[in-house]
Amino acid sequence: MRWRAQRRVPMFARSPRGARLGLRPYGVAVVATLVATGLTAACHQLGLGDVEFAWFFISIALSSSYGAGPGVFAGVLAGIVTDLVFIPPLFDLQIELDDVLRTAVYVTVSLMIGKLVRARQRAEAEVQDREGLLSYVAHELRTPLGTIGSWAELIRRGTIPAERLPHAAEVILRNGQILARITGDLLDLSRIALGGLSLRREPLDPGQMVSDCVASARETAHQKGVALEEALRPVGRLLADRERLSQVVGNVLNNAIRFTPAGGEVRVRLREEGRRAVLTVTDTGAGIPADLLPRIFEPGMRHAGSEGFGLGLTIAKDIVEHHGGTISAHSDGQGRGASFTIVLPVA
Repeated sequence: MRWRAQRRVPMFARSPRGARLGLRPYGVAVVATLVATGLTAACHQLGLGDVEFAWFFISIALSSSYGAGPGVFAGVLAGIVTDLVFIPPLFDLQIELDDVLRTAVYVTVSLMIGKLVRARQRAEAEVQDREGLLSYVAHELRTPLGTIGSWAELIRRGTIPAERLPHAAEVILRNGQILARITGDLLDLSRIALGGLSLRREPLDPGQMVSDCVASARETAHQKGVALEEALRPVGRLLADRERLSQVVGNVLNNAIRFTPAGGEVRVRLREEGRRAVLTVTDTGAGIPADLLPRIFEPGMRHAGSEGFGLGLTIAKDIVEHHGGTISAHSDGQGRGASFTIVLPVA
C-alpha cells in the first residue's frame, strides 16, 4: 500500500499558491537595473531626451512581476542610479524636485503593477482550480454512480437470483454511503472556505468523546484483524462542538484502521500537557513517504486505492483550528506506520 498525490483541489485551500522564490527576484531587480542603466546612458548619448528614463520604468515593471518587494527594490535602485550616476557626472544637471517625484512614481507604479500581476495570477488560478474541481468531481462520482446504476438495472430486469439480492442491496448501500461522504466533504469544505462553519460549543469531556469514537471503530478493526488499543488519562473539559470533534477523531481513527494490514495495531492515547488535551493515534500501517508528509493535509491527498475525495484530513485540520488547536502528522517513512497528534486547549 502506498500514498499518492491525487490531483489537488486547492480551490478551498487557504495557503498561498506558487513557489517560494527566495532572494532570486532581487537578483533579477539588480540585473534589470544594470541593463537599464546602460541603455539609459546610450539613449542620452543619442539625444533621445526623456525617453531614456523609460528603461528604468521597464526594469521596475519586470521586477514587480516577481512581487512587490523586488519592484520596490528596483525602484529604489533606479532612484539611486539616477541621482548618483547620471545627474552629476554625465548629464551635468541640477538636482530638481522632478527627479524625486520621478523616483516616487517608479516605486508607486511598481507596487501597482505587482498587485495587478498577482491579482491576474490569482484569477487565472481560480479558474483553473474551478475547472479542475468539476473534472475531479465527475471522475470521483462516476464509479459509485455507475455501480449503483448497474446493480439497480439488474434488479429491475429480474436477472439476479433471489439469494444474490442481499449482496446487491449491500453493494448499492455501500456505494450510496460513498456518495454521501463525498457530498458531505464538499459541503463541509465549502462552508469552511466561506467562513460558514458553525460550532455549537459546550462543555465536553474529551475522554468520553474519544472512548465513544474508539467503541464505534472497534468492530471495523476487529473485522479487519487490527488490534485497537486505548489508553485514556483524565483530561480537563473542553469548550467544543462534540459532533465536529467526533468527526475529526473518527476520521483519523478510521484512516489508521483502513491503512493498517491484518495483524497490525492502532494505539489511541489521550493525556493533558500544560492545560492542553493531547490525543495521539498511532498505527503500524502503510506509513507516509517523507516527500508527501508536509502536504498530507492538503485537498486531494489520499491513500492509493482508498475511497472518497481525499478531503477528510483537510476538513479535520480546519475544524481543529476553529477550536484553537492544532493537528500534525508524523511517519518514519513508507511501510513504517504513522502517527497523528491533535492538541486542543482545555477550558
